[in-house]
Amino acid sequence: MAVAIGARFVLKPALRCRTHLAGALRTFGQVYSVDDVKESYIALKRRIDIMSSSEKKPADVFVNNGLNLSDIKVYGFDYDFTLARYNNNVQKIIYDSCIEYLVQEKHYPEDLRKLAPDWAFGIRGLHLDITNGLLMKIDCFHYILETSVYHGRQRVPPEKVKEIYGGFHVADKDMNNFYGRSRSVRPRFRHLNDLFSLSEVALIINLMEFFRDREHCDPSCVVADIGDAITQAHSRGVFHAKVMSDIGQFVSRDAGICELLERLRQVDKELVIITNSSFNFINEGMTYFVGDDWRQFFRVVIVDARKPLFHTQEWNPFRAWDVERNRPLWKAVDALEQSQVYQGGNMNGLLRMTGWKESEILYFGDDVYSDLADPSLHAGIRTGCIVPELEHEVEVSNTEGFVRRAKFLSGLSQILERMQKYHSEDEVGKLCIREWEVECDRIREELKRNFNPQFGSMFRTHRNQSYYFNRLARFSDLYTSDLCNLLHYTTDHRFYPRRASLPHEAQKRLPSKEFIEST
Repeated sequence: MAVAIGARFVLKPALRCRTHLAGALRTFGQVYSVDDVKESYIALKRRIDIMSSSEKKPADVFVNNGLNLSDIKVYGFDYDFTLARYNNNVQKIIYDSCIEYLVQEKHYPEDLRKLAPDWAFGIRGLHLDITNGLLMKIDCFHYILETSVYHGRQRVPPEKVKEIYGGFHVADKDMNNFYGRSRSVRPRFRHLNDLFSLSEVALIINLMEFFRDREHCDPSCVVADIGDAITQAHSRGVFHAKVMSDIGQFVSRDAGICELLERLRQVDKELVIITNSSFNFINEGMTYFVGDDWRQFFRVVIVDARKPLFHTQEWNPFRAWDVERNRPLWKAVDALEQSQVYQGGNMNGLLRMTGWKESEILYFGDDVYSDLADPSLHAGIRTGCIVPELEHEVEVSNTEGFVRRAKFLSGLSQILERMQKYHSEDEVGKLCIREWEVECDRIREELKRNFNPQFGSMFRTHRNQSYYFNRLARFSDLYTSDLCNLLHYTTDHRFYPRRASLPHEAQKRLPSKEFIEST
């Protein structure tokens, strides 16, 4: 029974009989019977469309920590996957190079060459169990998402996962350290977080599947060999040589980069590149999508920076790079000249010789560990992360079916809380709770499959932030799918973080059945 007071509806106690009243709990003058809660569930299903939601745009810049661009005087950029927008052909180069290395130098079966990579099967941000060769998604509390553990293409049943790890929690000693590497003397897990790791994920899936069907192997040996193969693809220059041989096949030419650099220069912002790549490599790319005179935009260009050591080691000196003769110079560097190229160096030296202040720098990169962690936590440099997968994630989260399921799941969770609070001892209440919990699990799986059938969203598990997003939120002030998305904002724009309610704070509750029906 409800009494209307203006436009508001107040639920009054339902005084049908003593037995009914015994099945309800009186709090703050309200009584929610089993029927009341069940009717709220029915009303939620019937009127889910009236619950508001805000649509995000794939080209938005998202905010973890408030930032006023008026305070920023220096913009810094990584090169790979930040200034340079690679396509999937880059992943294929690394994958093919690794397969050749494994066959020719590690004597793996020739049949590996027949295995085509499935880029849609895995995602970035997974953890790799080095000992068992398992890929999985872990949340911000170090809990494994039990339905997202895979050996090759085969999902490992939750009971088997529980047997392997003694539960679903991963001990802190087995998790990665500050830089995504294992803390253990004998490594157990590795976080596959950067964009180059997509080819590694494809290799792990294919090789584990290959050996599972054919012959026994030690997964840890295969994982170690894959790691060696990935390393050689970069250290031997295979990847760089392939890209430079036909750069248009691997790098997108976007006029927005030139527009962004020009806009920043016009408002007297100073720009810097800090990259682990060589000068020859970035020169090829920057010339391709910016032009021959690309260095004029930058106060200084730093190559072979050896991040993350660049941010913490003061002993590594700067060496001037002779662009004409394509070699480093031996003369000591005590000043950084305008638009010149330098090799190596360190952040403290960069700040000292430019006079820049840490809090006035905004640095963009794609790797939350080597690009963003140290500048953010140790130096107070503001940071932005480039996450290309955001385009897909935002598009999915804006679809009508996803929005309806997500809103319904949120409402049903509140109804479950209400039923548990008032009727957890009732037989009818217990039955409703069991049925609704099953329904919640089903909806969570449906939402997961919208992003990726095996692993779901990069940014969340069923109930919590993913481990990847937790690191992203900790180490970056801003994140966006593409550097050029900054063009949608003025250079004095202020980014405000969303204020989320803490668990102990009052928050908007599920509308009553009567309120829903009155709208």
